[in-house]
Amino acid sequence: MKALYNKLNRKKPTSLREALEGCLLSDSERGKEYVYKKLYGYVMAVTLRYLRNEYEAEEVVNECFIKAFEKLGTFVQHEEDAVLEKTFRSWLARIAVNSCIDFLRKKNLDASTPVDELTGSDLQKHVVYNAQELEQNDILALLEKLSDVQRTIFNLYEIEGYTHEEISERLRIPESTSRTYLMRAKRRLRELYENLFYQEKGKTMVVKIKNK
Repeated sequence: MKALYNKLNRKKPTSLREALEGCLLSDSERGKEYVYKKLYGYVMAVTLRYLRNEYEAEEVVNECFIKAFEKLGTFVQHEEDAVLEKTFRSWLARIAVNSCIDFLRKKNLDASTPVDELTGSDLQKHVVYNAQELEQNDILALLEKLSDVQRTIFNLYEIEGYTHEEISERLRIPESTSRTYLMRAKRRLRELYENLFYQEKGKTMVVKIKNK
């Protein structure tokens, strides 16, 4: 068995499965390095949806990988490689989201402040952004303009798929507060998107005029 551990530590993984097995069987540093390099960008993208500061996001990403390697024994590996990577990404993203929430809570994230009841206009469904017109960086830029509470609840509900009940338990707030912050986040994003859209439209018109 010791010879197998040594072999796994020396061998450079060629797939995610090999890397995970190396981490599980021998706490392989090469396996950890493979996983880290392969999925660092993905985890960073998740954390940047919650944290404005890139240095803070990097700190949370590193903490996320540490937690993931510690809990790796709880992850169930699927037999198909494609499914394995997809499920591992989802599992890792869940750890990243929880790490972001913990980080924000340490920074005194306050979602418990009483808020007004939802109005009829708040309950209207709004188009937040057109994915075909906005690049990923534009979307992140819009999310950065939300308050920490609004951004967190919007991400949890709209992107991560949490229910309001789950959000209320995670953030320790009433479900009605979660719903209110979500609707306000959507309304704010719609305003930001409209401003961005008209700014870009105005720039295009200026360019056309100059070219005439």
